[in-house]
Amino acid sequence: MNQRSRQRARAIVKMLVPEDYDRLQSIKINDLGFGYDPFGLEMESVMLAFAVAKFVYTNWFRVESHGVENVPVKGPVLITPNHSGVLPIDGAMIGVDLAKKMETPRVMRGVVDNFAGFLPFVNTLFYRWGQIIGARRNFEELLRQGEMVVVFPEGHKGTGKPYRERYKLTRFNVGFMELSLLNKTPIVPAAVIGAEEQYPYMLDLKPLARLLNFPYMPVTPMMLLLGPLGIVPLPTKYAIYYGEPLHFYRDYPPETVKDPETIYGLVDTVKTHVQELIDQGLRERKGVFGFSLSSLDALLGGAGETVPPEERRQIQEKAGS
Repeated sequence: MNQRSRQRARAIVKMLVPEDYDRLQSIKINDLGFGYDPFGLEMESVMLAFAVAKFVYTNWFRVESHGVENVPVKGPVLITPNHSGVLPIDGAMIGVDLAKKMETPRVMRGVVDNFAGFLPFVNTLFYRWGQIIGARRNFEELLRQGEMVVVFPEGHKGTGKPYRERYKLTRFNVGFMELSLLNKTPIVPAAVIGAEEQYPYMLDLKPLARLLNFPYMPVTPMMLLLGPLGIVPLPTKYAIYYGEPLHFYRDYPPETVKDPETIYGLVDTVKTHVQELIDQGLRERKGVFGFSLSSLDALLGGAGETVPPEERRQIQEKAGS
């Protein structure tokens, strides 16, 4: 953007999200003097993306979060959530949540799969929004600059899980642990509940995926029924949980990266923490879409006792309880 476009963008953001404008204005980036940081992040693009994503965050997924106080307000930090939902909407919702709820707002620097760097137009948007391609050198440089980095240790294997394997973590990559030890960076385990059901992914068209150089090409029932409209995610209820920071570098020196057995053990520890947060979220949620049968009874004026059992069962299945 040129200077005039940036001023116009800020005016639009102020109109769309006036309650968050001052918080966004207070965020500082490593501007090289041209309006961008070394990785292409542009604050005005981030603000516009926030304004759009916040509407989805508030009105479609109705996101709630717990434990945001566990995320450090300064210095390098790695946040390691589970990954799911076919499209990386979970990452966008985490970014909005952190910018909106942290005591001191920060820009989320998300690590995306390498194939995203070759998608025309999309790759430029990722850079402007502060996301980076998962090259180790990029990753390490962000931590050296004291950035807040969100990395999904499952990678695209998480978003490509079929519906029957929802909330079952796949194998974690180990690179984030090595960088945490080398750069003395705390790890905040996190969990996202709700993204698994936004696209009930049933089938992978592998030949088409290979043709397009995508890791997978999912097909959901909604895509079969509605065609292009099926790309609209279901309005599932999101809940995000942030665990307490893990400071492995206090007990394990940088040389530990040369010990694969120990590294895999530490990665499994993080994976266990993430799974525990997932299990907590599943216990606490009130149905896939944010309401349980008891909530529906309340909406009916307490008439739940008069609803026939078979009808109650059908309602409960539709509610996703």
